[in-house]
Amino acid sequence: MLYLAAILIFVGLLTIFSRKTSFKKGMSLFLAIGMVALILAGCSGSEDDLTKETPTKQEKKTPKLNIKAETAFTSAENGTVTITGKTKPNAELTLTPSGQAALTTTANDQGEFLFTLNDIQNDGTAVLTSNWEGQDKSKELTYTANETYVAKIEQEKKVAEAKRIEAEKKEQARVAEEQKKEAARVAEEARKAEEARKAEEKRVADAKAEQERQAQAAEEARKQEAEAARKKSAQAEVQPHSNEQGQMVYITATGKRYHFDPNCRGLNNSNGETQVTLAEAQSRHLTKCKFE
Repeated sequence: MLYLAAILIFVGLLTIFSRKTSFKKGMSLFLAIGMVALILAGCSGSEDDLTKETPTKQEKKTPKLNIKAETAFTSAENGTVTITGKTKPNAELTLTPSGQAALTTTANDQGEFLFTLNDIQNDGTAVLTSNWEGQDKSKELTYTANETYVAKIEQEKKVAEAKRIEAEKKEQARVAEEQKKEAARVAEEARKAEEARKAEEKRVADAKAEQERQAQAAEEARKQEAEAARKKSAQAEVQPHSNEQGQMVYITATGKRYHFDPNCRGLNNSNGETQVTLAEAQSRHLTKCKFE
C-alpha cells in the first residue's frame, strides 16, 4: 500500500506541473490525491499491523535426533568391548551385535550411554539404534577382538581339549579294565560251572557204574553160590563119605582153606590150585572153606 500512495503523490505532482495556468486547481487536486495517499498509507499500515502479528506462540522446531559415537571399537585384553557415545537425554537405545541377542539401555540426563560386550573372540559388527520422541536413528559399528585375549582363549581351549582327551583315555582304559575283569569273572564262573557239571556227570556215572558193578557182583555171587550148591549136592551124591580122610580137596599155595569143590568161589582169586588129600590138608592146619 505504501508503494501505491507514493505513486499517487508522484502522479499529483506531475499534474500540478502540467497545469501551470490553474495553480489553485492543481493544488486542490494535489491535496486530494495526497489525502487519498495518506488514507491508503494508513490503511496499509493497519493492514500490515494486522498481518504482521508478533509470533508470541510460534511453534518451536523439534530438534533432530543424532548419535555421537565412534564407528570402530577394540576389545580389551579381558575380551570386553565397551561401546560408548552420546545422544538425546533419556533416549532408548538398542545394540544388536551380529549373531547375538540385542542389548538395551537408556541414555542418562546428559545423553550419555554405554554398552558392554563380553568374551569377544571374533571380529564383528553391530547396529546401534536410538529412539527419542518418535524419532529413530541408527548407526553401524564394528568391533575387533583383542589378539592377546584370543590367543589366551585358544590356549585355554587346547589345554581343556588335552585334558578332555586324557580324561577320555583314562575312562576308556578304566572301562576296558572293568570289561576285562568282568570277562575273567564270567569265564571263571563258566569254568567252575563246567567243572561242577563234569564232576556231577562223573559222580552220576560212577554211581551208576558202581550200582551196575555191585549188581553184577551180586549176580555173579548168586550164580557162584548156586553153582557151588549144585556141585556140592552133586558131589555129595557121588561121594557120600566126603568126610573120610582119603578124600581129595583143593588148596592154594598161600591160602588157609581147603575146598572140596574146584569151582568154589573161594578159589576165584587164586593163582592155581593143588589137589591133596583131606588128611594132608588138615595136617597143614587148613580149615574148610566157609562157602562150602
